[in-house]
Amino acid sequence: MVRGEGHCPASHRGTRWCLVGMALPAPPQRRRCDMNLRNLTAPDQWTLSDNSLLRRILVCFLGEVITAVGIAICLEGKSGVDPFTAFLQGISHVSGISFAAIVPIVNIIMLILVFPFDRSIFGLGTVINFTVVGVLVDYFRPIYRSFFHVEYSVGSMLLHLAIGLPLFCLGVSMYITCDLGQCPYDGIAPSLRRHFPRYRYRAYRLVQDIITIFLALLLIRFDLSLGIVALGTVIMGFFIGPIVGFFNNHISNRLVGISGDIFAASEPSSDEGSPAPA
Repeated sequence: MVRGEGHCPASHRGTRWCLVGMALPAPPQRRRCDMNLRNLTAPDQWTLSDNSLLRRILVCFLGEVITAVGIAICLEGKSGVDPFTAFLQGISHVSGISFAAIVPIVNIIMLILVFPFDRSIFGLGTVINFTVVGVLVDYFRPIYRSFFHVEYSVGSMLLHLAIGLPLFCLGVSMYITCDLGQCPYDGIAPSLRRHFPRYRYRAYRLVQDIITIFLALLLIRFDLSLGIVALGTVIMGFFIGPIVGFFNNHISNRLVGISGDIFAASEPSSDEGSPAPA
């Protein structure tokens, strides 16, 4: 996630989010309330009123479920998944450990490494992300196989991608709109940007994703027949920003209870490139 074009702030207020180098519109300015004790105990936060903590938690969880369904469909159709999921699938493939177990293990390790440099990444959504998605992907895949027998073909791959990609983007949109924290993987490029400001966020993120895809390919020994790295990996890696932005405006915004056009969120001024106050 990034503020403007080259900076991911410590606070997400009035910023734009970025997913794999593609700028995404952020939710309108609001205070994050998931880790604030005063907000946690406020009665109105535990109702389903607009933008309440309870509502954001429920939407975030639903978003992770939809994300997992999208990933499962893409994997079953051998369409390819996003770079980080491909990397995790590669580790699971080599180690023999289930994807459901690999996701929290790797994310906790990455969180330990990234958190000292960017404490703003951690939130309730972070925990929901790495405890729910892996389990649900492993849960949905055999269910999908029980209903559909998939013979691999280019047409089948494209069909699964056409279904799985929008679901993945919708889930991601719901997750980021709730503003409850982020995946540790997404905190690497912003941290590098702040400590080494010579290059823009997108350059760091592009290199990060290319390295991650290469590591995934190494782990699966460049066996593209597994469908872990495929066309969907490229599309999810570089072209899903506009799709997620569309879902932000037309679905996620309304689910969370945010009014107004999120594309009108305020842009950073002359302080771009310097850390925002925590």
